[in-house]
Amino acid sequence: MIKILGIKIIDRIKEAGLTQGILSKYASLITTRLGFHELSTELCSREAYILLHLKGSANETGRLLSELKDLGGIDVREMTFDDSKPFVNFSSEEGALRIMGIMVEKKEHETIVSIQKTLTAYGCVIRTRLGVNEEFFGEPAGLIIIELLGDEIQMDLLEQDLQKIPKVILRKMVF
Repeated sequence: MIKILGIKIIDRIKEAGLTQGILSKYASLITTRLGFHELSTELCSREAYILLHLKGSANETGRLLSELKDLGGIDVREMTFDDSKPFVNFSSEEGALRIMGIMVEKKEHETIVSIQKTLTAYGCVIRTRLGVNEEFFGEPAGLIIIELLGDEIQMDLLEQDLQKIPKVILRKMVF
């Protein structure tokens, strides 16, 4: 099973240190970490997001998740890749932050090309993209995590087009 945690820090200045303390305690479970917040010459947002790609047993990752959920000032979401959960479409919450996970077998070259073409076609709604090498049920796989922003209709169309590609597993989280 592959697990991704998404953390929304409501007040980065106030809560980031406490969140970092928990993440440091469980650093051995974190294989990839991506953090981002709005930043410009005029603005430094207090709201921030962290995506964690985890390894470890269900008990270990469960303890991390429990400690994070007990911490005030953050919101935690999960994305799990396994065969037991079907993909559920995004909520139609306008303005919500959408994170999509795309899992694909690496031996399927045509599938990889189709995914790349689809992501390129919808590039105007993909703000952040992270690729991770993974193993899924003993086979080499690629995990792509994308942050979506912008036109809600285009994001929905991207989701629909990805669902049409064979041998692709989609998961999502919404903040």
